[in-house]
Amino acid sequence: MLGKMVAAVTTFACLMMLSNLQTNEATEVPSNRVNGIVHGTVYLNPKQSIPEKYKQITWWFKKSLKILTKKWDQPVSYRNGSFHNKLRYHENHTLEINQLQKQDSGTFQMEVEDSQSKKSNEDIQLDVYEPIPKPSVKVTSRVNKDGWCKATLECIVAATQVTYHWCENEEDLVGNNSSTLDVALKSESDASYKCIVSNPVSEETGFIYYRSPCTWNEKNSAVPVSMARKMADSILAFGFLLLVHNWV
Repeated sequence: MLGKMVAAVTTFACLMMLSNLQTNEATEVPSNRVNGIVHGTVYLNPKQSIPEKYKQITWWFKKSLKILTKKWDQPVSYRNGSFHNKLRYHENHTLEINQLQKQDSGTFQMEVEDSQSKKSNEDIQLDVYEPIPKPSVKVTSRVNKDGWCKATLECIVAATQVTYHWCENEEDLVGNNSSTLDVALKSESDASYKCIVSNPVSEETGFIYYRSPCTWNEKNSAVPVSMARKMADSILAFGFLLLVHNWV
């Protein structure tokens, strides 16, 4: 009987110790992602609920650099470093980051310590991208004897971490997500192509136009149909007036 009582007391003590460890252990909240553009501003808005009264809130960058501390009922304390004068902490616990740079990409962690010294963490991944410059389209072409003009179009842009998308005569070329596009056209046909370069925060488009016989230009030299029709109507009207004048 005494042995059973000792075992029960020991088990209860172990359970209490485990409970205390779980109480003091930090709780992890699933992370989310935010995209930003160089020289722009982002707002890191935590998902977890913040207790009305807390002991301390700390923001970390890459889990090692402390960037600010906010104690209950006290002003925010910003730390000197790469984020100095770039941060603003809002009353709803949103962290505003200004004048973004590529090196600001990384994991930001908000650590909340409640009045019982229990901690909970939430990670927010920030990815900062450069704005995409205007792309150009380089053409390597050759003419076959049977009248076909075959060409390789290459979309050139001074940017990384981008995706490509091609259109022919304003129609999407589904599945063509490479920086190059192979085309084959009859020498007497006309066509237009555009390469759309994008990343999560910006997008730019490059154009190239095909004209017979197997020539390419970044500017559209074709006369719009509406303009050609107006010119034809004007010529017909002038001819009719001239005919009436001679008849009179």
